[in-house]
Amino acid sequence: MAVLEPLKITITNMPSTTQVEVRIPDFPANEERGSHTVPFAHTIYIERSDFREVMEKGYKRLTPDQPVGLRHAGYVITLQRVIKDASGKVVELEVSCTSSDVAEKPKAFIHWVSQPLQCEVRLYERLFLHKNPEDPSEVPGGFLSDVNPNSMQVIPDALVDQSVAGSKIFDKFQFERIGYFSVDPDSTKEKLVFNRTVTLKEDPGKI
Repeated sequence: MAVLEPLKITITNMPSTTQVEVRIPDFPANEERGSHTVPFAHTIYIERSDFREVMEKGYKRLTPDQPVGLRHAGYVITLQRVIKDASGKVVELEVSCTSSDVAEKPKAFIHWVSQPLQCEVRLYERLFLHKNPEDPSEVPGGFLSDVNPNSMQVIPDALVDQSVAGSKIFDKFQFERIGYFSVDPDSTKEKLVFNRTVTLKEDPGKI
């Protein structure tokens, strides 16, 4: 699992010294292809988009009045406190966690990381805005005028779980709710770089 825009979560009813191992499938769509374990501890990180301070219609993830499940962990978290910086930006959430065996089933489950590695993620989209950029009837200004300005987005400070440490160039991974990725040759021992090769058709907001 990987988190592109991390938001810190502190679990108040879990001691800071507690750590459990959680088993994660390498490829969620085909669990027979193997699995790995990751730590689950007092501090985790979720996607910033998986929290809304103000409830919106149709939003199924974490809000002050709506718990959310953590994928594979077997826990449901409930918001207790929102911590902001001087500018008013949310920088941390304090939550309590309850076993999914006893908690009411949440409307959604989100991915998370704990004790993660920092990495760079490159998200590639279509290079051209139109299907036939060289067709003058479709793109009168020529194909160079049709280049998608958002064809590559670089996220320098994404977080990924420890299982990818030691990955080799061109190793492939599925990051849940985000897509399929390959290790870029620009990777170093200090920092891995991942290129998204295939997006997921599913809407991450519905998971």
